[in-house]
Amino acid sequence: MALLPCVVYTKSKLERCCESRDNGYWKAGEWASDKYFKCPKWQPARFFCCIPIWIIKIIRKAFHWFVHKVRFTFKLPRFFMCVTYAVPLAITTLVERILGFAMPVTTSPSSPFAPAVAYGRHRILEGEERSTPIIMCWTETADTRVGLAGLRLRYEQLQYYPSPFHNTLPQYKTKSVDGEISHRGPALAFFRDRFFLAWIGKEKAHSINIIQSHDGGDTWANKLTLDISSTSSPALAAFKNRLYLAWRSKPRLGSYLNIMSSADGMKWVNVTKLPAWGSSGPALAAMGSVFYIAWSDRDSHRLCIRSSQDGILFDNEVILEEGTDVRPALGTDEKYLYLAWKARSEDGSIRLLRSKTGIDWHKLPASPLPASPLNTGQPGLASSGRGLIIGWANPTLHIAGKVY
Repeated sequence: MALLPCVVYTKSKLERCCESRDNGYWKAGEWASDKYFKCPKWQPARFFCCIPIWIIKIIRKAFHWFVHKVRFTFKLPRFFMCVTYAVPLAITTLVERILGFAMPVTTSPSSPFAPAVAYGRHRILEGEERSTPIIMCWTETADTRVGLAGLRLRYEQLQYYPSPFHNTLPQYKTKSVDGEISHRGPALAFFRDRFFLAWIGKEKAHSINIIQSHDGGDTWANKLTLDISSTSSPALAAFKNRLYLAWRSKPRLGSYLNIMSSADGMKWVNVTKLPAWGSSGPALAAMGSVFYIAWSDRDSHRLCIRSSQDGILFDNEVILEEGTDVRPALGTDEKYLYLAWKARSEDGSIRLLRSKTGIDWHKLPASPLPASPLNTGQPGLASSGRGLIIGWANPTLHIAGKVY
């Protein structure tokens, strides 16, 4: 009976490891540092409490590093590495619970990826127009304590926040997107009085799925699974009465950037492969009669932007000195195009640029955002009637506006 909690915990760890093929959770470095502890209140001396914790963390990290090297040296199957990761974690967790070590409780939703943010309006049955200023959607951090396998798609309607504002998302308000699961961050856009949500499926093919909501996110319907796949987050944006979807092909297919469009969100045509290679998924935004796509270069990780007049031919490539290893974000207001990204520095702070043409870019201060360390993580941008909205995960989810 004493081994039962250990078996249950090991099973949940194996499910998480085996289903998260492409989100990096199986890597030794991340698995070794994905847990932290605090000493229980009954300990008479905190120093003597911390000593065994430090020893456990050092031994476990060294063990995970060793297994990581062995697996790639001898080309062992990934399942072997999952087992060797899960068993020590289960044993140490069981010991921690017996001794009374307390795990920190997450008070706000969190995500390992950038959230998707969109602003729009929709009509109720009587024809009256109802405003839904902001919808924020994200891939929820997996909770292994309750046995969840995979990362869940969740969202929240933010209708009553004033501007300017800065908030962390309260957990009790969040809702699930029909139980869907993804291993990357989603994309969100408002088009023809509806919100459209795109994400990468959990199955082996990693197909891109699209679903829509006509009531501001209260219900989701008309799910469509496209015959395209990716291991990076997709992008959605509306331009000239069409909805556009952009994605990065799988690394074994060259990591090319692709884009296609639809008049109704159901039938997709005009698939275009761009002469560009991304290290992560792209970002899309429209400003006036010009359409923009931004990405991080596969080799140099420098930020790149291209523009288009028709949504098919993208030219005028601009390569910036700044770089990132995760997906950037694009947003617009009435005058400017904004580019946000996570810096590659140790603090991972959020950086912002602004441009009137998409060619000449100017740095912006981060003063509208909270001070460090809250001003860190992966951002997402959206344009609303109150100005630019920015959401980010560090991994706690934040949202702020009016930023500029």
